Amino acid sequence: MFIDALLAEINEKSSFFKGDSTEQEGEKVETIYIGGGTPSLLTPFQLEKIIAALGKAFFLENRPHVKEFTIEVNPDDTNIQYYKDLMSLGINRISIGMQSFCDDELRWMNRRHNSSEAIRSFYDAREAGFKNISADLIFGIGLDEGENWMKNLKIIRELRPEHISAYQLGIENGTKLDRMVKRGDYSAAEQEFSLMQYSLLQSSLSEAGYNQYEVSSFCLENFRSIHNSSYWNHTPYLGLGPSAHSYSKGVRSWNRRSVTGYIQAKKNGTSFSSEEILSKKDIFNEKIMLSLRRAEGLLISDLDSGTESDYMQDFLKNASVLIDNGSLVKDGERITISPCKLFVSDGIIRELFIP
Repeated sequence: MFIDALLAEINEKSSFFKGDSTEQEGEKVETIYIGGGTPSLLTPFQLEKIIAALGKAFFLENRPHVKEFTIEVNPDDTNIQYYKDLMSLGINRISIGMQSFCDDELRWMNRRHNSSEAIRSFYDAREAGFKNISADLIFGIGLDEGENWMKNLKIIRELRPEHISAYQLGIENGTKLDRMVKRGDYSAAEQEFSLMQYSLLQSSLSEAGYNQYEVSSFCLENFRSIHNSSYWNHTPYLGLGPSAHSYSKGVRSWNRRSVTGYIQAKKNGTSFSSEEILSKKDIFNEKIMLSLRRAEGLLISDLDSGTESDYMQDFLKNASVLIDNGSLVKDGERITISPCKLFVSDGIIRELFIP
């Protein structure tokens, strides 16, 4: 049922990249990313049907313009043959949700794999032929007294994936973790402790030859995620499936989160998505946020193009204060967040937003 609904949406969205152009839509598609949820639960046969539908809808049968084709996997869903099947489908990049190499943390996060399976999955991907592997890690877990994170950094450096994404554990309202905190069953890590772990992450990966190109992203030379970089550059993107987001020409849209609701809407022919038209102020603020999350930061001339003069004046005034206190660094027309301040980048960026 889910596959049928997804195939129907792919067909419906086949003109998304066409716009006013008479050229084939697929010529503009440079990356494909199968992620969100647990796509590795899909069989190679199911993935083949999805990829074939994408090829037909967007003129991608031979994928001549696709530079990067990624799929997210959970370690416990994989083996060497599964990876070989993925490679045969044209997938050239794997993102493995390792999260931790400490079994107590993995059990606490209700992950289905253990640390040895995470390591085994990595080497299976290598043996299958993948030369571009990304690994996810989570820091700021309240169970850790410091030893676990050091172990995680040691092992990830030994594995040496081409790309590493590291995220601080977040507590969102209404989640199971939020309820545990309110009941007193879990104590969140102190911000100072999370900052210490983030700083260790930066220094450890830098020593190992990784380049930090975004708040949460580290890579070996020439292995930046092309797909993720497109989000930060405001390149149009199309999301398909439950909870997927899309963006093009100042319009952002998103599908309903519920898989059941998504399938039922497709079956009934009812609306399954919503959208919003971004105002000039929204676009201005997003340029600030997306640019300053990246290591190369913000080029003022890019921000100034087509924006309201009052917005620019307020931005420069606020930026001047942050430059003076060391939160921002100005080099000619380029503004960046100091590497030692990236952990608190969200707060710095908020200071620059136009209210």
